[in-house]
Amino acid sequence: MIQSFPSVDQVPTKGLVPAQTLYSSTAWLRLLDHHGHGYEYVLLRQGAARSLAPLTAGSAVHVRRYHPDFLLADHIPAAACVVIGPRTGYRNELPSSGTSLTTGDLTRGLQEAARDRAVLLPYLSSTDAAQLTAAGHPAGLIAWEAWLDVPGDGFNGYLNSVGRSRKNQIKGDLRRVSHNGLTFQVAPLDASAPFEEIARLLVLHEKKYDPSYQRPPSEFLPYLSLCADVPGAYVILAYLDRHLIGCHVVFHYGDVLWVRLFGVDESLRESRSSYFSLFYYEPLRLAHSLGARAVHLGIGASDTKLRRGARLEPLWTVALVQDDEIGEQVRQGLRSRSSDLPDPLPECITPPDAP
Repeated sequence: MIQSFPSVDQVPTKGLVPAQTLYSSTAWLRLLDHHGHGYEYVLLRQGAARSLAPLTAGSAVHVRRYHPDFLLADHIPAAACVVIGPRTGYRNELPSSGTSLTTGDLTRGLQEAARDRAVLLPYLSSTDAAQLTAAGHPAGLIAWEAWLDVPGDGFNGYLNSVGRSRKNQIKGDLRRVSHNGLTFQVAPLDASAPFEEIARLLVLHEKKYDPSYQRPPSEFLPYLSLCADVPGAYVILAYLDRHLIGCHVVFHYGDVLWVRLFGVDESLRESRSSYFSLFYYEPLRLAHSLGARAVHLGIGASDTKLRRGARLEPLWTVALVQDDEIGEQVRQGLRSRSSDLPDPLPECITPPDAP
């Protein structure tokens, strides 16, 4: 049985186990709905078993790294695809009931909902992808996600867990922070947070990597307000002489701290030294204080994250296709994208051929 809903608030979620991943959680999907993402929520049912899948027509995907042209390296038209999962966060999970659908029932339901289009499930963990590839569905490597494990003794344990050269590098980062007089503060992301200053810093960060970026800080404010409504939202603030020069919006969900929005005013020489503390070290300290087991650092800059003690795990795109000419083109697209990732893998890691 298949039911479709225009918003997650209309989905009968009774019996669904809370997602392990922030970006597939009900609170996050609600944020995306209110932010105008526009998913079709497909609830698949077979007896007591249920699975929930946010579905987007391929031609309606506007985020580059979720677009079929990117996922399949331009091998088939976007209009011939649907994308399953939230188009944000780069870690995908299909919330399910305690009694899970069989792989066969799940794939048949998704293919029926897709109406003869190729079904793409991007950014799946190896565990989730392996369940589908075992049933004969092709997968391709799409990204590497980074995790920073939180030792029981906190930051000192983290320092002792890395090699000598990395430990010296981290200590050097901290010395520069101290020398420049930078301080950090953690606060709940709520009505008392300095939203306008946070938005200004987020725009500065975007412009650093995209000089043509034109969105004014005011356009970030509604999104930040939605983030504040998500349980477990925090902001880490960096100060120089009592002036706010950096921010990092993070979420404590499950037993993980998920990093999300980052901004630094790098026009100031002293503020540049806040980068690593703001992105890695302060989130790790916060995660330890909250009892989290890990910090999820997302995708990109894999080599830098590895040098700061993170571990890397592969993420996959799985395709559900018929065994025909289109299916072969999809397989070729998955292979092509796997061999040409935008974030090169550090040479010390051998990429896997399959989940």
